[in-house]
Amino acid sequence: MAPPQPLSGRRGIELAQFIAGPTAAQLLADFGAEVIKIEAPGGDGSRALPGTSFGSVYARCFNTSKTSVIIDTHKAEDRAKLDELLASADALVSNIAPQALRRLGLDPASIRRRFPDLVATLVSGYGQGDERTCMDTIAQSESGFAWLNGAEDGSPRVSTSWPTDFFSGLYAGLSTAMALADRGRARGCIIDISMMEVAAAMLLGPAALTVAEGGQLAPPAGNRDRASSPSGVYLCRDGYVYIYAGLDPYWAKLRPIIGGDDVTMVERIARAAKYDALVARWTASQDKARVLETMRELDIPAGGVLDPFAAVAMIRSLRPSAVTQALASGEHMPSFPALFDGERLPRSPSPPLGGARRPKI
Repeated sequence: MAPPQPLSGRRGIELAQFIAGPTAAQLLADFGAEVIKIEAPGGDGSRALPGTSFGSVYARCFNTSKTSVIIDTHKAEDRAKLDELLASADALVSNIAPQALRRLGLDPASIRRRFPDLVATLVSGYGQGDERTCMDTIAQSESGFAWLNGAEDGSPRVSTSWPTDFFSGLYAGLSTAMALADRGRARGCIIDISMMEVAAAMLLGPAALTVAEGGQLAPPAGNRDRASSPSGVYLCRDGYVYIYAGLDPYWAKLRPIIGGDDVTMVERIARAAKYDALVARWTASQDKARVLETMRELDIPAGGVLDPFAAVAMIRSLRPSAVTQALASGEHMPSFPALFDGERLPRSPSPPLGGARRPKI
């Protein structure tokens, strides 16, 4: 059975750059929509970011299965062309700033008036009513995640893999697809995605509920798990492993090996440093392979800390075409990470600036 393409016959216009907006539009394309990516004459800003001989890895990662159309919004004739494309479309996905949308006549009120049947998904830092500029790492910082993710000495840490952008793109793509699929919807709608709210929902999660209900949060704990103990990254003789032994059934299996006492998880969390030290003392005398073998024998979740080179090789060995698919030229294209009855969704490599959609693989 062929992978699902429920958005076949739908047209989406992407007026976006970098990660969040392009990721949302990429998902629409994955499930069958025709996606037209609008780019300024200089292209999506991600095209200028680092890459290989095949170009920016950032631009190529989030722009599969699209057509690129160059539009200079400073020119009246090009703005008219953009309006024509929007009039022909079912959906718009954008992550450009609210003030820029207003200058183009594409703020929420104008969209409702000019394109009443359009599902318009607008991603911004603080919502369409706030014009402040926001980037992923700002959202991580202002949402409380950088504090929550801090080192044991209390210094805040951001993730370098842009989780707010990715989750914002996922929420934007899902919300757009669901609005298009809603048979009871008579007209278009405005979907307002706030990166701050996404960060609170996906990066804070339980911590947000704790704060909202007047609870207390433990100080930053580095790689240590907040909800169990001992669970964290531990140094072996030849590298690092992550061991998740903090739940009581796992601790009951591990403690005889490392000399731990029989106490509840609540007690261990309260003295997490003590129990981490017990695990660390044991792993420091072992090779990674021996630690992981012991964890497998005890049925305690654990894994080695791999660099991206080893990690990609390992993940590729699990299922065909995992991570990337190679083209005859040597260029690679990111693979859709789910299988439908054993089949992957087809994708085409990202288009050149102003180029047509390339053949699907």
